[in-house]
Amino acid sequence: MDVCNQKGNQAVINSVHISDSTVFGSSWADPALRPLFAEQNRVRGWLEIMTVLADVQAEFALIPEQAAIEIKAAYESITIDEAFLNEVGEGFLKTNHSLMGLINAVKNQCGAIGGEWLCYGASVQDITDTHTVCTLLKVLIHFLEQLTAIQQILIDLARQHKHTVMCGRTHAQPGLPITFGFKAATWLDELERHRQRLTELKPRLSVGQLSGGVGSLSSFGPQALALQKTFMQRLGLETPAVSWTSSRDRYAEWLNVLAMITSTGDRIGQEIVNLQRPEIGELSEGFVSGAVGSITMPQKRNPEISEHLGTLSRVVRYHAAHMAENLVHSHERDGRSWKGEWLIIPDATLTAGKSLALLLTLLMNLQVDKNRMLANIKATNGLVHAEAVMLRLALTLGKQSAHQLVYELSLPTQTEGLDFKQAVLGHPKISAILTRKEIDSLFDLEQSTGMCANMVDQVISRCQSL
Repeated sequence: MDVCNQKGNQAVINSVHISDSTVFGSSWADPALRPLFAEQNRVRGWLEIMTVLADVQAEFALIPEQAAIEIKAAYESITIDEAFLNEVGEGFLKTNHSLMGLINAVKNQCGAIGGEWLCYGASVQDITDTHTVCTLLKVLIHFLEQLTAIQQILIDLARQHKHTVMCGRTHAQPGLPITFGFKAATWLDELERHRQRLTELKPRLSVGQLSGGVGSLSSFGPQALALQKTFMQRLGLETPAVSWTSSRDRYAEWLNVLAMITSTGDRIGQEIVNLQRPEIGELSEGFVSGAVGSITMPQKRNPEISEHLGTLSRVVRYHAAHMAENLVHSHERDGRSWKGEWLIIPDATLTAGKSLALLLTLLMNLQVDKNRMLANIKATNGLVHAEAVMLRLALTLGKQSAHQLVYELSLPTQTEGLDFKQAVLGHPKISAILTRKEIDSLFDLEQSTGMCANMVDQVISRCQSL
């Protein structure tokens, strides 16, 4: 059997992009957002904008009132089914123009007048940019809701584990004690900044496009600015101060914010991947009976969600880089840059939506092993307290001399598995400076986490007050 040359069925052939896959699509796009970018709804959205435009143009006597009536009637009666989309697609193939196939398909269903006045004076970019903005504003609301839900989970985790001691690690090695609540608070604080970024972005993203061929509005007559403002108001959008056909910073900002949001998800996921390792075992994804980690190693419980957050984040980051390339436009419209957005904006947005949905699930079911955290602290044989010993000795010896003394004292602990506290207690130079009680206090876990608990309270208070 020639597997590579099998035709398969039509449904499989049509599912080219992984996010549209019947089998794997659920891992690449949030089902709640998918309808916003579906072809039928995109075409419906374009038609709605064309209809609103015709209605406003008729009010300003730019086109006949009857034309606007017929265009609206066609919009309300058209069924955007496979036959209609095929007609639009055939029209595109014939004309090689992004919107002419749709215009002709609608014209065929308009009255004698309406079809002649579709998109009068407007460009493809006027329709598509305005529709994209309308769509992204709906997504933005959804993302804010998702972030709020995730933050609430993190508030609960940070509060619950404000005093749960664990190893703080740098360069993947144990450093000093922290609390898990502190770690969760850093995630929470970062996501709060992303929530603020989305909120601050909204006014800049809420601007529609109606500019005509080169942005001059010359095709809309002497009342063009008033017409433009009315058009935007009907759609619930802001009116641009100047046409932005070649200024793509709004979309670049959107994608860069998504890149940061998904990178935070990646950071959290990567942390769980590392801390779920059996030799560490401090955090783990909630296990669902029936989930399979490996088809060859049946015992495996892989951190699938955490890893996939990294995959999704990489997709968004590369789309953000592509969008940065689109900031460089030639003249008043540059198809090389502009049309790339049709691919990357929906894909990045759907991917980011899936990332947030997965992050919510991950944190909601996160398992925290406090006993393992404590055991890993103890496994350092007291070395997590080395800095505290050094800083106390520095008051007498000076910092550099104290550092050298503690460094030399820590070597046998690391190479021979000796207890660091016993080494400190047995060192005559240290004994001459510190009492047993003072040394004991330096190895007190409850006192070793600094201001972690205080910072947890600060972050929670800040997030709950906004």
